[in-house]
Amino acid sequence: MRLFIAALIPEEIQRQMFLYIGTLKQAVDGVKWERPEKLHVTLKFLGNVDEARIKDISSLLSRNTQNCSPFQLTTTLLGAFPNLRNPKVLYAGLSQNKELAKFQSVIEGGLSQLGFENDNHKFIPHITLGRVKKRIILQNIPILKKKEFVITEIGLIRSQLRPEGSVYTPVELFKLEK
Repeated sequence: MRLFIAALIPEEIQRQMFLYIGTLKQAVDGVKWERPEKLHVTLKFLGNVDEARIKDISSLLSRNTQNCSPFQLTTTLLGAFPNLRNPKVLYAGLSQNKELAKFQSVIEGGLSQLGFENDNHKFIPHITLGRVKKRIILQNIPILKKKEFVITEIGLIRSQLRPEGSVYTPVELFKLEK
């Protein structure tokens, strides 16, 4: 089962990001844009995981979300991986939040103890908006307006690859309610 761990963004922010994607579509061609229900903040991509390991992953997430406060975030600028000159992924940047970064690090460490490979990249909180399918040049790009929001839920999410695109299904959800 292909899994990842995500901080789930409120539906209102999903709608606003989808409206922003609509303005980007007019300025940028050659990108496969995400649907609103797929917009989230990835904390850890796990890849293909044996179903027998889900209980341990859920237990780790449950322990670490029980006494965790919601995370306050703000959208910042349009960004790209690996960079804006040669974009492969376009994203909405998010403000730094020390508690979210610490939470992600704790989850990363706990997963490492469960035998998952460490991600050696620095955690950059973001919402993936689209994946670039051909070489593009970013110019005259609409500005991403700052929007504040609160993350109140973490999800263990299944990603099923299909010809029309991936489908995300929650395996388990964890509330942040400190």
